[in-house]
Amino acid sequence: MNTSIEYFQLPGLISSGFLIIAILIMFKINSSMHGGLYKTIWWTALILLLLFTYFNLLITVQVLLEFNLQQSPTFNSMQLCGSVFSFVVVFAGLKTTTDLKVTNISKRYLDKVMKSMSSYLIVTDSNFQIQKVNEALCIEMGIDESQLKGTNVSSIFFDCNLEELVQNYSEQSEAYIMSYNTELKSVMLTGEVIYRNSNEVDGYVFIAFNNYQKEITRLYSYFRSIFDHSEFAIITTDLDGSITGANPAAERYFEKSEEDMVMCMTPEDLHCTECLDEFAEQLGSTDESDAMSILRGHVNEGKTVNQEMLMRRKNNTLFPALITINAIKDEGQTIGYFEIIADLTEKKKVEEELRKVNKELKDFAHIVSHDLKAPLRAISSLSSWLQEDYAEQLGTEGQEQFKLINSRVSRMENLINGILEYSRVGRIKEDEATEDLNEIVNDVKDAIVPKENFEVIIEGILPSLNIDRTRTQQIFQNIISNAVKYMDKSLGKIQVACQQDNNNWTFSIKDNGPGIEKQYFEKIFQIFQTLSPRDEYESTGVGLAIVKKSVELYGGKVWLESIKNLGTTFFFTIPKTFNT
Repeated sequence: MNTSIEYFQLPGLISSGFLIIAILIMFKINSSMHGGLYKTIWWTALILLLLFTYFNLLITVQVLLEFNLQQSPTFNSMQLCGSVFSFVVVFAGLKTTTDLKVTNISKRYLDKVMKSMSSYLIVTDSNFQIQKVNEALCIEMGIDESQLKGTNVSSIFFDCNLEELVQNYSEQSEAYIMSYNTELKSVMLTGEVIYRNSNEVDGYVFIAFNNYQKEITRLYSYFRSIFDHSEFAIITTDLDGSITGANPAAERYFEKSEEDMVMCMTPEDLHCTECLDEFAEQLGSTDESDAMSILRGHVNEGKTVNQEMLMRRKNNTLFPALITINAIKDEGQTIGYFEIIADLTEKKKVEEELRKVNKELKDFAHIVSHDLKAPLRAISSLSSWLQEDYAEQLGTEGQEQFKLINSRVSRMENLINGILEYSRVGRIKEDEATEDLNEIVNDVKDAIVPKENFEVIIEGILPSLNIDRTRTQQIFQNIISNAVKYMDKSLGKIQVACQQDNNNWTFSIKDNGPGIEKQYFEKIFQIFQTLSPRDEYESTGVGLAIVKKSVELYGGKVWLESIKNLGTTFFFTIPKTFNT
């Protein structure tokens, strides 16, 4: 091929490439074309582009086949520029249709939002001339949107400075609109500015909330219901400490009407002065103001007042109460205070009765320890003497009867010791220290597990916890001793393990014994309950009851899993918060 052909070949190929890409883009634009006019324009543009491409390819082929070698450079440049121009126009069309599609989607979404809004929405231009309103406003006013377009928004809202409202866009203002029945309706109005890219004001958006009064009434009724029906006394005060409100419970507590308290009383009149002064001193205040002012200042600092103190009734008698004082805030500013008062009179009575019961239990334990054990020992001694002195006269049957007496006396003494041990759990103050549970379990193993035919395995390393050593020994000892006592296999295995989660240490003690039927899972933790006859297995039925009571005193729980003839696993937890 000669030089002339090469010269004419390159512009034709490049221009053909641009035109083919433009045709492909046209088909991509087709998916965004909706409506008859847009389709007509698209088909017209496509036909012209195809004709241009046809003639461009025809000329290029002629050059390649050397049918026409006399084309000027100017013609080739025009051919190339025309192709590039066509490509740029089509590409711009693609960008425009894509943007229009996104805009249309946003517009349809906005139209749906405006239509579904129960509040009233108005869009204006920069001169407050209405451009668009939603359906809710048209229905409320009984007119069409076309009747509102072009009018000033001030013709809709009354008693409101719109210019000031849009300048303070975060604020709301009460305004009024004229309903279709010529009734003025109160709304809460807010305004926003619409800016152009150049930060010039393009218009405004106004939203009027039409149900705000109903919502305020509902909230007021809700809180008033709580205020009126609370079992606790609630008293509200202003910043100066004057009582502004009191609920019915406060009227019962202090035997005064709300009107009497609001008109002529302050919280100081209801409190024991000595208690207020004492609490103010506890707060470490050096202020010489009155105690209630110090408490209010404490609350203003974001701190809590939650204290037991004495309150004063109408006849000046005092009663114990738990008081809580909080600030009433409005946009972060304290505008008053409210005090919640819980009468603790009944609670204190119950506590006093509980103290009496605990003392009686303590006395009962003393009686059991001394007055019941003494005759038992006397019976045991007398029985032994008779058995020794009259051995020949008693014979074999008589000796068996005396052995039975001695075993029953021994069982009775064990039951008494079990009662004493159970009553001491939680009643006697214990010394808590950091204890290594590996050491405790090994001590229990050495004390109660036989050396032969038993294997005790500690899986992993048990933690060290801040607990009472004696109580923890009782927990492990009572569970492990049960496994030893009831073991029915030639080789007994006991596995002790511990896992931790976010809140608890969970311990497990697993054995390969006879297992326990599910119907007895709860019964075995009750005091004096045993699953086997006491003549077969000597047991007081107190051990697992002590385990349950001890674990629950730590704030944990105890349970078991068991399969008949395969073994039992006891689980118990100790909360991590107990050791913090």
